[in-house]
Amino acid sequence: VAYAKAFAADMAMKVTVEAVQVFGGYGYMKEYPVEKLMRDVKVFQIYEGTSEIQRNIIVRELFR
Repeated sequence: VAYAKAFAADMAMKVTVEAVQVFGGYGYMKEYPVEKLMRDVKVFQIYEGTSEIQRNIIVRELFR
C-alpha cells in the first residue's frame, strides 16, 4: 500500500507540473483548473504521510 501511495503521488505531481508548464504563466492563475489540480496533488502527497515517510515504510517492510 505504501508503495502504491508513493508512486501515485509522485506520478500525479509529475503530470500536474507538466500541465502547468503547458499552460505557461496561466497555469498558476485560479481561472484555470490546472492551478487547483496542482494544489490538490500537493495535499495528496502529504496526506497520510509524505512520500518520504512512505518510502521509509517500504524499506522497513522489505527488510523484515
